[in-house]
This record gives sequence, C-alpha cells and structure tokens, in this order.
Amino acid sequence: MSKFVWFEYVSKQGQQAQGFFGEVFNWTTKSVPMPQGNYTMIAIGDRTIGGFIAAPGASSEGAPEHAHWLTHLHVTDAAKAAAKIRSLGGKIAKEPFKVADFGTMGIAADPQGAAFALWQPASTEAAPAPIEGSFCWNELTAADPDAAAKFYAEVGGFEIEVMTMPGMDYTVLKSEGVPRAGVTKPMMPGQPNAWLPYVQVKHADTTADKAKRLGASIVVPPTDIPKVGRFAIFVDPNGAALGILQP
Repeated sequence: MSKFVWFEYVSKQGQQAQGFFGEVFNWTTKSVPMPQGNYTMIAIGDRTIGGFIAAPGASSEGAPEHAHWLTHLHVTDAAKAAAKIRSLGGKIAKEPFKVADFGTMGIAADPQGAAFALWQPASTEAAPAPIEGSFCWNELTAADPDAAAKFYAEVGGFEIEVMTMPGMDYTVLKSEGVPRAGVTKPMMPGQPNAWLPYVQVKHADTTADKAKRLGASIVVPPTDIPKVGRFAIFVDPNGAALGILQP
C-alpha cells in the first residue's frame, strides 16, 4: 500500500527540538538500541510516529545543514524503488541499507530536488488512524506539481487526483482510494521544493500561539480550508518547517 509511514527530525539541536515539540504537541521520546547507537523515537501516548536523528553534515548524503523533516515512503522493495528513482531522473543520496531487524532504508531526492526516504519494513501492519499529536498529512511543494505527481505515482504506485480549490488546483496522491499526500506550487517566493508533514491538533490557533511563544515563526497563520479544516505552518526555532491541521 502506497503511503508515508515515518517522519524523522534531522538536526544538530536534537535536545532543544525534543523540548520544543514536547511543549507544543505533548510528544515524548523512547530510546531504542541500535547497532550504531541508540535511536530516539517520537511517541504520542503509546504510539511511535517518528524519530530524532543528528544531521549528517553538509558533505554527507546531500542533506541540508539546517534542521528539516525527512519523510519516509513505504515501498515493498527498496532496491527496485531506488533503481526506478534513478530511471526517472531522481537521485539516490544513500543506497538502501539494513536497519537492524526493522527493515531497509534509503535516502533519495526527486527530480525537482525534494528529499525523501525509502522504507521497506521487515513486517507490515495496518497504520492506525491519525490522532491528536500524530502526523496526519504530507504535502510536497513543487515548482511543477504535475511532473512531481507523475514521479511519485511511478515510484510509489499512487493514483493522481487534481482538485480545484479557491484560486488554485491541488493534486492529491491516493492509494486504494484513500488520500495519502498532496502536491502544490510554492505559496511564497523562494520556497524550496520539499516535503512538509502536518500534525493533527485540536485547536490550530492555540497551537500556533504556543509555538510562537516558544520561539517559532508563523509563516502561514491559521487559515480555514473549506470541508477540510483549519491549518497553519510554522518554522521551529532550529529552522524546520512543519504544518498543523485541525480537522
């Protein structure tokens, strides 16, 4: 099933980020032993939804120096997906590699430069429905949304649906008839081609105000989307953008 299954916060200021997001979303952490050292998972209640990892450095894996979120695309065969990405003009920044007994991971970039990870889990189970504090949506900013959507349809097996919204068209990536992610043109000048995860919240205005008090910059204030909900986008104190959505 085509879907985005994991979200990692990549930063050199991991401890600061953990404190910030703990205050904003009530996230906690869970340390998991790995061969290369402990891995810090993001937890909301008893559910793990992502992780905190250290930035690899400017020359390693093509990753930006500033803090950012790395979205993971579920694939059935990471090696075949990597080959497909190359054939479609994308890049493989890190070849697929085993992550203990959990699965196989690779790091890639689409032809327009947006980074994402491949995740081939060792075992699969149905993803639970989003809850308050968990990731609920994933959105790609792309200069050419049509080309980006076709790329991810080829790599991930998504179906494409273009929706007409006030003042714009919005492309939805679906699998088994369920919306999994969106693709849109940049909303602001200079906005990079990149994935933007969204966290489900009870009150978008209250959450945005709290993030701002804790040092975040609000780049899109709480705004209503007809028949969807109320959303906002902020940049945290370390420089990573994140969306929030009140369904």
